[in-house]
Amino acid sequence: MKTRALFMLFVFVSGCTTIDTNTRTERGPLLRSFERPVLMPGGITADVRADWPLLKLTVVGYDVCRAQQVDEYAEDVVTERTSNAAGPSLSTGIVGVLASAVLFGVSFAVSSAPDQQIIDAGGRYGPSTQQYLRGASAITLGVGVPAVIVGLVAKLRSGDEVETRRAEQIVSQKDARCNERPENGPFALKSAQGGHVPLEVVDGALDIDGDKMPVVPESMHFAERDVELTEDGQAVFASWAACVALKLESAKSLDALSESGLLSRAERLRECRRIRGDSIAAEVKATDDELSRRRVSGSPAAWAPGTNVSSFEEAVSAYAPTVKLAVGSKDLGVLDTPEAHEGRAVLVQGIVGEGLTENIGVIQVGERELFLFIPPKKAWGGQFPAGTRIEAVALVSGRQTLGEKNLPLLRAVWMRTAW
Repeated sequence: MKTRALFMLFVFVSGCTTIDTNTRTERGPLLRSFERPVLMPGGITADVRADWPLLKLTVVGYDVCRAQQVDEYAEDVVTERTSNAAGPSLSTGIVGVLASAVLFGVSFAVSSAPDQQIIDAGGRYGPSTQQYLRGASAITLGVGVPAVIVGLVAKLRSGDEVETRRAEQIVSQKDARCNERPENGPFALKSAQGGHVPLEVVDGALDIDGDKMPVVPESMHFAERDVELTEDGQAVFASWAACVALKLESAKSLDALSESGLLSRAERLRECRRIRGDSIAAEVKATDDELSRRRVSGSPAAWAPGTNVSSFEEAVSAYAPTVKLAVGSKDLGVLDTPEAHEGRAVLVQGIVGEGLTENIGVIQVGERELFLFIPPKKAWGGQFPAGTRIEAVALVSGRQTLGEKNLPLLRAVWMRTAW
């Protein structure tokens, strides 16, 4: 029973011992340097060639072989365990045990006779001096022994533990393509509007017929992964896509195109000509001639329904603008998507800004800006220097880029000074 009690006491005081742990890592000497090869996931690339109407692709998959330069070191992990209770507990315990021994030894030298000056209700005399000393000895021993145990446990659990291990540090790495292979599997062309044309690659080869394309492609994908193209490959693909766009809109005559539509066709023709050459020279010339004619004619009827007018009031009557572009107007949102409102008649009230070309100037409407095209053969007179307040009946003609500005373009039907 006493043994069990002592064991429980030891467990109790051990649990009360607080140990502080601190771990640090110390790097040792360099053991060796070596190169480690690592195989990484790669991608899909395609070699692009155009022979209208065909776009010929060679689709190749590859891995990335990474060469890592590694230094290996010896490394010591030092764990320090300390306890602030070890010293004070041992000191207190030793003093307590020694005091207990002294008191117990002195108890043999004093009287063991009861204290006859004290008597309790039962007629018993008080304890002797020897009993007092032995009681005090037992108390100091009860304090000293647990304190010694706590101090010894803390002392035994304190100290340093060193674990030596190997550690690696990647000094540099170099990636290179490797394991190139022709691919087989699903391929897709996607348009900017979300159109999807499914195709199939066999042994890395794929020929796409531009005459059969239902959409204008913008990107390539193999098995839901983007296909990487070189700069030259991107240029060839863009030229072929421009030819596809021209094929899809070939039913529209030049007269039926708006200004932005005509400019877009001219841009596509220039792009497509890179792969089709002089086979479309006649179409390029016809489009350029139409652009020149529209720049010179200045006829509103060439852009939208209406009649020739001879005054501002007639312009308002003939074109009946339902949109007013002025400071604070709720209709200013039209300028956010001018392409969706091509040919629409509007009433503009603003201030003349800088002139960018002979026939195009900037009109400031509150915090918004727009380009206003002035036909060379306009029916109205007068000068409109920068800062002039004007109002005009105009037709929305899409968007135009001049220099660093990309703004909505309006074509004036009639313009005059205002307010």
